[in-house]
Amino acid sequence: MEKQVVKAHFGDEIEKANVSFWYVKEGQEIEKDQPLIEFVTEKTSFTFTSPFTCKIIKLLAGEGDEIISGQNIAEVEIKNETD
Repeated sequence: MEKQVVKAHFGDEIEKANVSFWYVKEGQEIEKDQPLIEFVTEKTSFTFTSPFTCKIIKLLAGEGDEIISGQNIAEVEIKNETD
C-alpha cells in the first residue's frame, strides 16, 4: 500500500470552508468517490469525496476547523490492485 495525503480542493470561488462533519473514521476502508467530509461556508455546504480507494490512517482536521483550499485533511493508504 502507498501512503498519500488527501488535500481539500474547493474550486475557484471558495478559498476556505469549515469542517461540518466527517463521513468516515480512522481505520475505515472506503471506495473512490465515497463521501469523505462535509464542508460548510457562510453561503453553502458541500461534500468532498475520496479521490482514492483507500484506508483512512489519520484525520488531520476536526469538526469546526477552518480549512483553506489545498490544505491536507487526511492521511491514507491507497489500495493497489495487487493488495
